[in-house]
Amino acid sequence: MKKLLAAFCMITFHLIRAQVTGLSGWNIYLDPGHSQTENMGVNGYSEAEEVLRVGLELKELLLSTTDIDTVYISRTNDQQQVSLSQRTDHANSLGADWYHSIHSNAGPSDHNNTLMLWGQLNNGNPDPPVGGEAMSAIMIDLLTRGMRIPTIGSWGDCSFYTWSTFCESSGGPYLWVNRHTTMPSELSEEGHHTNPPQNQLYMNTEYKKLLAYLFYWSILDYHEIERPDVNILAGVITDYESGLPINSALASTGSNSYITDSYSSLFSNYSSDPEQLRNGFYYFENLETDSITLTVSSEYYYPETLEISISDTFITFADIELISNVAPMVEDSDPVNGDTLFPAWNPIIIQFSRMMDTATVHANFQMSPSVTGSFSWDSNLKILSFDPSELEAITDYTLTISDSSKDNYGHGLDGDGDGQEGGDFTINFRTGPPDMLPPQISYVYPPNTSNLIELRPIINISFDEIVSADESLENIYLLEKFENHSDVSGQFFHFIVHNKSVFNFFPTDELESSKVYVSKIGAGLYDTFGNEMVHGDAFSFMTGSDSETVWAIDDFETELSQNWWSPEQSGSTTGIIADSTSMTETSLYVNHLTESAKSMRINYGWDTTASQWLIREYLASGNPRDVIFSNDQVLEMFVFGDGSGTLFRFCVDDNVPQSASQNHEVSPWFPIDWIGWKRIRWNMSDGTTGSWIGDGQLDGNLRFDSIQLSYVNGSHQFGNVIMDDLRIIEHQELQIDDNPSFITQELTLNQNFPNPFNNSTVISYSIPIPVDVTLSIYDLQGRLISNLDAGYKAAGTHSISWHGETWKGISVPSGFYIYTLNAGDKRESKKLLLLK
Repeated sequence: MKKLLAAFCMITFHLIRAQVTGLSGWNIYLDPGHSQTENMGVNGYSEAEEVLRVGLELKELLLSTTDIDTVYISRTNDQQQVSLSQRTDHANSLGADWYHSIHSNAGPSDHNNTLMLWGQLNNGNPDPPVGGEAMSAIMIDLLTRGMRIPTIGSWGDCSFYTWSTFCESSGGPYLWVNRHTTMPSELSEEGHHTNPPQNQLYMNTEYKKLLAYLFYWSILDYHEIERPDVNILAGVITDYESGLPINSALASTGSNSYITDSYSSLFSNYSSDPEQLRNGFYYFENLETDSITLTVSSEYYYPETLEISISDTFITFADIELISNVAPMVEDSDPVNGDTLFPAWNPIIIQFSRMMDTATVHANFQMSPSVTGSFSWDSNLKILSFDPSELEAITDYTLTISDSSKDNYGHGLDGDGDGQEGGDFTINFRTGPPDMLPPQISYVYPPNTSNLIELRPIINISFDEIVSADESLENIYLLEKFENHSDVSGQFFHFIVHNKSVFNFFPTDELESSKVYVSKIGAGLYDTFGNEMVHGDAFSFMTGSDSETVWAIDDFETELSQNWWSPEQSGSTTGIIADSTSMTETSLYVNHLTESAKSMRINYGWDTTASQWLIREYLASGNPRDVIFSNDQVLEMFVFGDGSGTLFRFCVDDNVPQSASQNHEVSPWFPIDWIGWKRIRWNMSDGTTGSWIGDGQLDGNLRFDSIQLSYVNGSHQFGNVIMDDLRIIEHQELQIDDNPSFITQELTLNQNFPNPFNNSTVISYSIPIPVDVTLSIYDLQGRLISNLDAGYKAAGTHSISWHGETWKGISVPSGFYIYTLNAGDKRESKKLLLLK
């Protein structure tokens, strides 16, 4: 009997010592926000379910370990539906000393932070009775440290919700629970239930208990009560290489053990995919020593043992990374085994399951027939890109990576995929034809959605390769007036320039002024390898309202050789190859707007070793030499470009009849980066000139002097430029593409990042002017997969993500895809690689 009494006394004494005192005479009303399964989280676990269990854990902690009078709670199960007014009315009727509302936050899936909101009046003062501000300051610190996420901070609710005028009209506070309670109050936002990793942590039972402890200690600190020894150890167990939490991992310390959540134990309630959900969270409490040995193990991983010092003032966190003991495998490749249409210009991509020892992979990488090339890796050393120096088209290849290749931990390659080290990885594939992409439109005039276009434009639609069709190409093209869809008559021509096609359409008559016209290309174009452009395209423009008055200088129909010198006759011509440089007339390429029969052709050959280059095609005599004009007019000529980048400009004599070399003035250079016919103008009335011999000022009467060409680094060494109808135009406010390279030079379509990708990639582009854009994804057969972005965009940089799905949200298979940006008259395309 004495022994039993002694034991009872000891137990009683222990309980008395364990009880926290200082809350006697005080109570609190806990309000887990929402009801039932409201505010569903991203992974199927709701805010209402989570905060209820945090509230119940907090209630149990306060009642079982302190001398608090009582703990009220607004709901106790997932079936109750409780309104805001019922909660605050209940708390007020009970005369509770404090009101705490427990919530988790919501927002974009990559956001996760803590937030405290206390009652505030519109004048900035705390809502009486005060206390919420002080409690919130304590809670935000402990909650943020315990959740280990960023914080927005502690805010008065009127100051936080500044986008609303409610506080101005009501006087505040903003939140119902702060405004309608008669005791001090605050509302906590633990973190985001819309953040996948955080929502998966919320599913864990002990994690919710950890959150309850944070609120529990906040209450003790507010009342200046000493916190009992904590002795809690928690953390997350993850895969060292992938960073993913590990399910079913075993954490042990002494006689205590904890198994992390798994699909069978928890996540099957929220997903049918065993690999989707994971948190890797482990938790120990009531640890009795200052230092422990923690052992963590999991199937397919090397175990890890740590010595950990345990804090008695706050949670001890120890995150563990385990290293897999599984042999590396090839998870994916491009090409795949048996591929018969692998693009010969593409890099070969190999995706491994583990971080690899790159040197061993390089040493054991072989191709037959033998191919040289360069290796590159992603930052995780899992994705190998081999860029061959050259693969032959329509050729069979065998790629082998032998099992002597190793990962970063010395495991040999499991090349045959049997789960064991050993076995070479081998794929056999055949390259496709030299070209597998459909034709792309590279340039259009008039530009899409442009206005103030001249009434007789030359339509120019240029392609990046030679095109053909089953029917006449003329039937593929149509120019129509938008308001009644009537066809515009004209002459259609298909030219091939340096292995690229260009369509030129010459309207027979002037278009109507201030009208919208649509230039249309139908589907059914092919390149020389049979790749079909399966979708058509259309470009709209609006004409100007003014007609033009034209004075001819030279139409190049007669006396060309009498009026114009050969290029080498001018003493200013320099840096040429003489036998490749000449001027002739031609009837093969003419300006059909004027029913021309002949044009001027300048053949050029540049001596690239020279330091200066100029061809001066001088107008020496004849009627064209007698045409006098002024600086308030426009000098115009039609130029058939070869896309060479060769520079072209006009030269005039100033202060006629005075004749002196110092009176030569020139226009700015025009880089000939277009193909086909194009109208080129120098608007002399704006005073813009180039730099040559003169003073850069157009002062008096003007006379045409010469056509000038020059070489620039990167332009073609040999070629020819055709010119027709040199003339003077009365100045008109009509939009002419005087700088056809503007969009070409300034528009940028960036390579997607990351590339290759297996989840999401970002495509960014920059445009120099506001313009209508369309960003689309196509497969290698030219079929439209998705329109990612469309509409009128401001100048600057824009970006958008693609997650490897069609516009209907259906996932697409691994492989190469083309993304194309249409911006005004310019189209740019790049390839991306999706790996799943």
